Amino acid sequence: MKKIFKVKFFIYLLGVMGPGLVTAFADNDAGGVATYSMAAAKYGYQILITLIPITVVLFITQELGARIALASGKGLADLVRERYGIITSVFMLLMVFCVNFGVILQDMSGLKSALQLFGLDYRIYLPLLLVFLFLFLIKSSYKKTERLFFVLILFYLSYLFSAVLVKPDWGHVARSIIIPQGKLSFDFIYTSVAVLGTTVTAWGQFVIASSIKDKKLTSSDMKVSQFEVVAASFISNTFTMFMMVAVAATIFTHGLHIGGAAEASVAIRPLAGNLAGVLFGVGLLVAGFLGCAIVPLSTAYMYSELFGYEGSLDQGFRKSRFFYGFFVFQILLASLFVMQPAFSLFKITLYADFLNGLILPILFIYLYRFANNTEIMGKHRNSKMQNVVLIVCGVIITIAVIFGIIGKLFNL
Repeated sequence: MKKIFKVKFFIYLLGVMGPGLVTAFADNDAGGVATYSMAAAKYGYQILITLIPITVVLFITQELGARIALASGKGLADLVRERYGIITSVFMLLMVFCVNFGVILQDMSGLKSALQLFGLDYRIYLPLLLVFLFLFLIKSSYKKTERLFFVLILFYLSYLFSAVLVKPDWGHVARSIIIPQGKLSFDFIYTSVAVLGTTVTAWGQFVIASSIKDKKLTSSDMKVSQFEVVAASFISNTFTMFMMVAVAATIFTHGLHIGGAAEASVAIRPLAGNLAGVLFGVGLLVAGFLGCAIVPLSTAYMYSELFGYEGSLDQGFRKSRFFYGFFVFQILLASLFVMQPAFSLFKITLYADFLNGLILPILFIYLYRFANNTEIMGKHRNSKMQNVVLIVCGVIITIAVIFGIIGKLFNL
């Protein structure tokens, strides 16, 4: 009987699976790979201590975003517009658009760098990949798009293989995840907030909510969806660990300095073998492509919801022209910068991801209010314990952001 129940649950999970998994792995986009690489190159295994708390914050926020969407049947931007009016909505749109655009620049720059790693002319292949992406999105359904994302996620296994090939001290890795290593500094806090900001994102909340709408999940799918979100957060950050380990065991150990993920791929090759570097580069290529798809979609979802336009991957270009138009606008605008020969946003990638972390407390306020609104949530509203955990996370992040800013302003 138990076996039958497990089989049924697994089949049900496969049907519900998607929004949580795709959103969690999209957080490991090219900008994320760059931030993880630079953090690990700078602090080595010491940075691994951030993984457990960041994973906890990730599944708390993703679970909450999914629960709000399932209980209300609406996206996060829909709720902001309905509850707080157009002025607050426009402010949020501008704030998230600016942050997201920085992430899109990172992802497109990462895609460009990955193409160059493999000797491909980005002036030809980058536009081709972006055109393919757009045509695929407007011609496909949500289901087909989700399957494409699943295939891309499989390529993240390259980071597992890369980490194994560099032959790290796994005992030291395990200790570093649990026991703090090295000294705490303002710069370490700043870097940790950047790692948090690239893992737990504002745009992730809009993606998971809108994906749940597109997938047509309801409150009856609550338990399984919550399980998927928690599992996806853990799995995604396990691959984050592999990225950090690959860099820490090679670049940090040998005292080298890098300016991004592409440089990490090149630097790993002579230290751990060509295959390890190539696999790291493959991961960067996939991460860049996935980010170029999902981050602009998150802003397009938000734009459509805030202003009451149709916005769905299940609708064609004619019905959702504003949705797809805003997606194209972001891609074209980013391309104007990234296609410049000398352009590389990886030089300021930590700053961009710190900005992501900076706006998280604002997002927490909206999540807290919606999650405690009985009219929106019904029986799925937050418990007292969930509120305590959310508030504690928000306070800790705010304090870390303040310390990070102080450290940068005064060069501490």
